[in-house]
Amino acid sequence: MIWKYQKLLALIVFSIVTASIVAGNDPKPQVVVFPFKSNQSLQGLLQGIEDVLRSELIRSGYFIVVEQERMYEFIKETVLYNFIKIEDVDVETALPRATIVDLFARVDLKVNIRIAEKLKADFAVKGSLNQFGEKFRADIEVVNVKGKETLGALVGECDSQERISEMMEEISQQIVDVCKGASILNDIDHIQGSYQQGNFTYEETSDRLKSLSCEMPGSFLIHCALFLHYLGHHEMRDGLIEEGEEVINLFNPDSEADIRYLSLLGMDPFYELANVYSTMGKIDNAIKVYNRAIRVYPLNHTRYYKQLGVLYKREGQTELAISAFKKVLNVNPADYETRVMLASVYEAKGDISNALEQYRHSLNYATNAAESSHVKEMIKRLQSKKGVEKK
Repeated sequence: MIWKYQKLLALIVFSIVTASIVAGNDPKPQVVVFPFKSNQSLQGLLQGIEDVLRSELIRSGYFIVVEQERMYEFIKETVLYNFIKIEDVDVETALPRATIVDLFARVDLKVNIRIAEKLKADFAVKGSLNQFGEKFRADIEVVNVKGKETLGALVGECDSQERISEMMEEISQQIVDVCKGASILNDIDHIQGSYQQGNFTYEETSDRLKSLSCEMPGSFLIHCALFLHYLGHHEMRDGLIEEGEEVINLFNPDSEADIRYLSLLGMDPFYELANVYSTMGKIDNAIKVYNRAIRVYPLNHTRYYKQLGVLYKREGQTELAISAFKKVLNVNPADYETRVMLASVYEAKGDISNALEQYRHSLNYATNAAESSHVKEMIKRLQSKKGVEKK
């Protein structure tokens, strides 16, 4: 009879696992919550706080949380190895849990990662709780175990002991968001890699990226990936514009991660989006994008000013074009192309003297005979105009 129940149970488990595989469900990432560090007066609160954090992470539905006792077993081994280093010591008897936690707080990130790896965890959470008068503060560190790096440092504050639980609930959501960001980057890399290897079609890649975006709306990384995917495909121009606007709206100029991600992509969404608008004849839109980029994106300012000068010149906004070109030359006086364009704006304005001055300067920065010959022709033509002395 027992054998029949075992067989039935095995069949049920097999069916569940098979269904999960067929459905393509990915396993949830595992997170380990290491014991918190606190001053002596808060020791009684720690157990409850850690329980609240674990409960909230489980309730998020995103994680599998490593069992507390299993985690402590590995920590005791680490404390024994790093601090005691003698034989025949019963750590459980020799060191109470509070002391183990205190010692563990002193180990470095490499040890944390090594323990998390043994626990098969994808992420690790460690932190401390401190009291300042009537206020409480939690400092949390979220670690990417596979990447062997800290993903983020989170801070929570509340003004009473009764609100600590609420504070930890808010922090738990931040932890989920931080870890999702790291996981999403892996998902994006997998989708893009599969497309480049020919395993996904263009349409399938688009659908998977859009599905990912629905799962985590407002993700800067996903919208960047979609924008890059649409770039260069004329039939996807509407989608490209939509994603481009999302990217520049979501971009955080104070986020080193956002700036680093764009540099790794080797793609400037501000320039590419403005270029699309310019090609479509939507010059005002392109100008708005460039001016916004100058305010928020610390890179490529000379490129933006140069393009603004071209667009202002195209729109007949002479003074704005002159101002933009001058800002380029303030940074790079040897920019031959910008000097020639500035000279042409002065000429169109009727300011022959300044036009000649810029053409003469540009001769110093010509890189080949054709450029030099072109400028000399411009100078000769202007000098022949009535009222301009030959020099």
